[in-house]
Amino acid sequence: MLNEHQRRRLSVRLGRLVAEGEALLADLEAAAGGEAAKAGIGPERLAALRGEVHALLEAAREAAVELDITLGGASPDLAHRVQAWSAAWWTRILDCAPERLGGLGLVDPEDERAIGRAVDGVAAHLARLQRVSAGSS
Repeated sequence: MLNEHQRRRLSVRLGRLVAEGEALLADLEAAAGGEAAKAGIGPERLAALRGEVHALLEAAREAAVELDITLGGASPDLAHRVQAWSAAWWTRILDCAPERLGGLGLVDPEDERAIGRAVDGVAAHLARLQRVSAGSS
């Protein structure tokens, strides 16, 4: 049985996935007129993209039913929302670390140092934000 924290995280994350997916689906529907063609996305590929997003949204909704949770939005607790937001960005920023970028191509040593400093600086601010939102300094 899920505890309150597990239930809330699953509810919020699946809820955000569905909300953002619905917005993406609306963008894909709107793109059918011309934006897709400009981006080199033909009608068949656009239809396949819409189909996959629909399938993803259905899977998220089915997961919520299976887990007996409602699809929620952002937490009403402002400090919790700050924690959730900064935690999500923490992982995204760390994914920009030089050692993670190697899979995208060779990183110049000078760029590696600059990227490392930038990522470390942003990550340090996110860590402080996490502490402050948790009520500690």
